[in-house]
Amino acid sequence: FMTRKLFHKIEGSGTPLLLIHGFTGSHKSFDKISNFLKIYFRVITIDMIGHGKSMDYKKENYSFDQSIHDISSILESQSLKKINILGYSLGGRLAMQFVNKNPNKINKLIICSASNGIKNKKEREKRIISDSKIINLLQNYPLDHFVNYWQNLKLWQSEKRLDIKKIIQLRKIRLTQNKIGLALSLTNQGQGVQEYLGDQLRSIKANTLIMFGEKDKKYKEISKEIHNLIENSKLEMVPNSGHNIILENPIFISQKVKHFILGENNENKLAI
Repeated sequence: FMTRKLFHKIEGSGTPLLLIHGFTGSHKSFDKISNFLKIYFRVITIDMIGHGKSMDYKKENYSFDQSIHDISSILESQSLKKINILGYSLGGRLAMQFVNKNPNKINKLIICSASNGIKNKKEREKRIISDSKIINLLQNYPLDHFVNYWQNLKLWQSEKRLDIKKIIQLRKIRLTQNKIGLALSLTNQGQGVQEYLGDQLRSIKANTLIMFGEKDKKYKEISKEIHNLIENSKLEMVPNSGHNIILENPIFISQKVKHFILGENNENKLAI
């Protein structure tokens, strides 16, 4: 593997926490929660390959294995032996793969609105076909055509209730992406092409927190399945939220993450 530096940003100090965004996101997707979490943690946010400032035109660099390698090299550059990881959506799938391959590099794992892959072969093939339509849109039309299509998917329905500032920020992140990068990311890291993790998740021994949005019916079921497979895991429903829990309920997420990693007894002990 070649070691490529994915763009990453480090804020705060103390216990290291890596945040991995979803498809069409960037390190900026975590602005709200990292503002809170950097008070307690050394927060590392990255731009995944093909996103934000981590553009790459070589398709062989888009495999999950290469992404796992790229993340490992960031940890090495920071002399970090162990890390806490939060992955959202595509980032959650990558986080699970990372932990599977590097069990000794992980302290605690947080999975947000993420899938462990698609079990049924027919369903996987259907997903590849529907993703290829999106890839076609990215390759043949201006980026805003794709963004308009993408943000109108049923999955993002509840985003429409967000305040206008959040909606504008989200759209801005999506519109500053590189079309080729997104197309390569979806081609190589989409759910249709990803191996189904299934029973491999049983080998994850790290304490794991699995979160899903109250209004996200599909991922509620997927999250339950992951919870049943990962032994030391707990399941948390995020209120007033659809799929994009990071954006829709950042305060709730931040507090749960803080408690989960630091433990309840780290609350201000002076308040006696």
